[in-house]
Amino acid sequence: MKKLILLSTVLLTIASCTGCAVHVPQPEPYEVAAYEVYSDLLQQQPSWWERLIYRRPAEVLIRVETEPGRDHQANGADVLPEDERLKQAVDEAVSDYVKRNGSVLKLQRKFDLPKYDLITTTEERAVLKDEGKPQAGSGCWQFTRNHPDYHRWVELSAVGFNKDQTVAVVYIVEWEGGAQLCERGIFGTGGYRMLQKRGGWWRLIKNQIFSDWTT
Repeated sequence: MKKLILLSTVLLTIASCTGCAVHVPQPEPYEVAAYEVYSDLLQQQPSWWERLIYRRPAEVLIRVETEPGRDHQANGADVLPEDERLKQAVDEAVSDYVKRNGSVLKLQRKFDLPKYDLITTTEERAVLKDEGKPQAGSGCWQFTRNHPDYHRWVELSAVGFNKDQTVAVVYIVEWEGGAQLCERGIFGTGGYRMLQKRGGWWRLIKNQIFSDWTT
């Protein structure tokens, strides 16, 4: 009898909730979500063994103009999540990435970072052209005078998202040098990054394919 009463109560509850609205989180405005991805990506901590080798500077310069990627598109040859359950979401994000990177965009001061500044492509080209030339008046010399506290800068693409904005794909180039930026060389690396939003943070997704380049 008790089971019958319990079953009746459950059925009544279900019936009374027929047509009830189910709350589904709505995607954020694109710009808001994109800067969240950028900010979380740039604060990702390297592995413990990488931290033993070098200390990544927290301060970072960001190029204003976006970088659409080495081949100007992402594809299955560059991004393939280890977790196969994420493949469809990554594919959606890749499609969105390609659409959004059809032209160069200009980034704004909307990053949530401890310390950063923006640089232009012209400044970047000058420092790379005069790498190893610390003489007064060189592009590298001027760069260090304009940004004395920075030894790291990045280029970022526009961000591609899947439909429900839980997975993102972005291309990043990182340049780094020591305190004597113009004397000891500048090293660069770049590649695609996949991220998944978990617990309110964008976290890196492991890629089955290593397609980064280094200089």
